Amino acid sequence: MKPPHTLSDAHLLEYADTHVTYELNMLVWTSGLLSALFPFKTNGYLPWTVNNATVNSYSMHARNLIDFLYSRSLGKDYSTDIILQDYIGQAASSKFPPIPPLLEAAKTKADKQVAHLTRERIDYEKAGKEWHFVDIALAIAGAFKAVAPFFPPARSSQAFRDLISFPKLRIPLIDARVIYSESEDPLGLSVTLGQASSAAADSEGISA
Repeated sequence: MKPPHTLSDAHLLEYADTHVTYELNMLVWTSGLLSALFPFKTNGYLPWTVNNATVNSYSMHARNLIDFLYSRSLGKDYSTDIILQDYIGQAASSKFPPIPPLLEAAKTKADKQVAHLTRERIDYEKAGKEWHFVDIALAIAGAFKAVAPFFPPARSSQAFRDLISFPKLRIPLIDARVIYSESEDPLGLSVTLGQASSAAADSEGISA
């Protein structure tokens, strides 16, 4: 188990603004992108490659954020990790609910299917288990919302606390379509923000 507060308050504040914010933004945007790409992932090598590359990105961001939130409670935090307890302390984090089964399964799936070459990867493929992109992203966002009131101003900016308070952590509505040649061979992908919103929307109406 790592010792607490291995960075100064100023460094923790900068770390949250830069790195944790990056992970959160990448999580919600790759979640929205995957929701749009999912119907086309078997329409040729280009959609397949873009979808798989986005899955790999999404899974790593989800894994990093789950580790940030829950690695201490799972007894898996290392001396160089930056974790929730660095920000809110052990006493406040002890009131935090345990990791939900959805996120525990997502962490295991990211470890076994994406981050490492394992025998379990074969089992996942045989089972045909897909990622529940939006559900996982919303569960992570909800966990951050639960702990947002405990982040002290000395270690977190107002912008970061506003972000993790959930209203700004929304899944973007993204439209995707495959561009075909006259002979109906896939030539490319068109990806745009959905007409319903130029920035973001809640999970309603998004299917993964």
